Amino acid sequence: MEKSLKRRNTFLILLSIILGIALVTFIALYGISMSKQNQLKLDLENIYQRNYSELVDNINNSEIKLSKVAVSGENAYSKSLLSEISKNTAQATSNLSALPLSINGINETIKFINQVSGYTQTLSNKIDRGERLSDTELNTLRELKQAFTILKDNINKMSENIYNGKIYDASVSFDGDLNKFTQILQNLKSKDVEYPAMIYDGPFSDSMVDKEIKNLNFDKVTNNVAKNTILEVFKDINEESVTYLGETNGHFKTYDFKLSTISGDAMYVQVTQNGSKILTLSVGDNDKTKNYSLSDAQNIAIDFTSSTGIKNTKCVWSDVVGADAYINLAPLQDGIILYPDLVKVKVDLASGIVVGFEASSYYTNHTKRNINNASLDVDSAKEVVPNDLYIKETRLCLAPLEYNREILCYENICTNDGATYYVYVNALNGEIENILKVVNTNNGNLLM
Repeated sequence: MEKSLKRRNTFLILLSIILGIALVTFIALYGISMSKQNQLKLDLENIYQRNYSELVDNINNSEIKLSKVAVSGENAYSKSLLSEISKNTAQATSNLSALPLSINGINETIKFINQVSGYTQTLSNKIDRGERLSDTELNTLRELKQAFTILKDNINKMSENIYNGKIYDASVSFDGDLNKFTQILQNLKSKDVEYPAMIYDGPFSDSMVDKEIKNLNFDKVTNNVAKNTILEVFKDINEESVTYLGETNGHFKTYDFKLSTISGDAMYVQVTQNGSKILTLSVGDNDKTKNYSLSDAQNIAIDFTSSTGIKNTKCVWSDVVGADAYINLAPLQDGIILYPDLVKVKVDLASGIVVGFEASSYYTNHTKRNINNASLDVDSAKEVVPNDLYIKETRLCLAPLEYNREILCYENICTNDGATYYVYVNALNGEIENILKVVNTNNGNLLM
């Protein structure tokens, strides 16, 4: 009896162990299965988010270019703009096709965007043949611009929720024949909404015209030399307040440091390994009260930039967002603004100190140029500007354009119906090379 009881206990123990192993194995296999499902869901979400982001960009770009067409007149630049709108809208249609939309959910919107793509390309071809646009066609373009403004406003408004939410989850949740994601996008044909905040940059702020770095032909230094450069520029920071964080080996090879300022804020600085030049600087944002003016900030930015070794700069764009001033500086050569060599500076209007600095474009592009003299005089350049625009200021600049071109242009700062435009006229042949429009947002100004 006792042996039988022992055998039964042994059997129960073994059975418990086997069942335990089986349970652990099941849980492990289930976990692996769920992990694969979650990874698949994540992969799909990333694809949807990327296409939605591109859709937003293409709609925004189309609306901006339609507004430029309205003031550019009938010329080669208008032809180019119309062709670009056609490409942007065609890509927007492609982005929509890659999103998880229910059948027949937003047919009217897709049809409208397709029609804009075909129509603008047709008008571009017409100008290319030397034909004039009719009054009806010009009026249609103005109506398209208004329709795209509503479309742009709505899609940007929806982005606040979509980027923070889950497209995948909304695509598998249905209400009738339509999934919730499609129902959200149906609001594209709804009431007007306020234009959302984007960025605050001036003309040619991302002018990385040539990827070859032209202005760092120096020997490599040690991180100790880089640290000394920081101490020379930031004279009120002692050596103990500078912490070496390591290296960055991207397009620019840098030594990275963390600084503790007098106010206790953390400041992050990148110094180039070749030549020991301050490349970037950033400080976390805090709630602040403005004690300095925009004019003060411009002078502070110029002085700080000069202390890093970048001399003879001019403020070409400035904006205030909250209690921070964003300043774009460009070097001058014989009085000509060198837009490809921009330096961006952010100044805290509470303390009057520089809390942001970026000189990538400068060190990428800056070199002594052989610039031809302008063939056009100022008055002749102004005559090229469309009559609808009122010219406030004209100045010579070197403008970065597509295909890695740098062209001497007259920059005409103009206004029309409350909007500001920058019109760039080729100083050699009198052609309009580019038009940029200032877009006012809740968080600064965007120039596109």
